[in-house]
Amino acid sequence: MKTISERDVDIICSILDHCDRIAEIVKRIDSSWEKYSKDIVFRDAIKMNIFQIGELSNHLSDEFKELTAEIPWHKIYGTRNIIAHGYIMIDERIIWNTVLKDIPELKNKLLVLLED
Repeated sequence: MKTISERDVDIICSILDHCDRIAEIVKRIDSSWEKYSKDIVFRDAIKMNIFQIGELSNHLSDEFKELTAEIPWHKIYGTRNIIAHGYIMIDERIIWNTVLKDIPELKNKLLVLLED
């Protein structure tokens, strides 16, 4: 694999930090849909970190995004836009599924890249 720029590594580390924050929030509050769906502070904390991941993803180099084409960077940034601008009503089930499935997958893929 090509060498990843220092700037991209810094951004990846920040994305990983937000992935860890999401995991910590879920652990601290309880990882149940019921609690998530009823607690606005819980939902807002999660969405702010997803927003930050999307924002950071937009600053990754095009070269890095090409190297990691299996990661849906466009969708990640698109989710940021939905959260930021409220283009459509946010489907909290989709956000919750993102927390349970997509965030851990993203974290694992990025950790593998940093190990290489």
